[in-house]
Amino acid sequence: MMEQRTLNIINICKSNTGYWIDAKSYYDAIRNYMAAECAYRPEWYTDGDISHFLWEALKDYIDHCDKPSFVLWGLEEVMRRDHCDVYHAIPSVFCEAQIRDSNLNYVNGFDDRIGALDKENTNGTR
Repeated sequence: MMEQRTLNIINICKSNTGYWIDAKSYYDAIRNYMAAECAYRPEWYTDGDISHFLWEALKDYIDHCDKPSFVLWGLEEVMRRDHCDVYHAIPSVFCEAQIRDSNLNYVNGFDDRIGALDKENTNGTR
């Protein structure tokens, strides 16, 4: 089962949370989330810290998704297209992560916990 933090980071990358308020980038939104989760000031998280959280989430996602090689292919494509490093490509890969199939069944290691962060962060309103 995917870790809750991984699900939350993916949800943030999909822009499905209130952590984007005052955020100018994925890194800022993840900083806001981590600050709320750990009672730590957002500005104290370095880009290196956020890169580490993204890397750990990517490994967890790959461990649970249906086609890990497709995730790696997508990562390589984003890096080539956007001329960025792996850490800046991970959020784009998470944006494209398929959560449900055409029958609305969860896929790729996702479960009903994916929406928990959104409900918690926005009090059920969007």
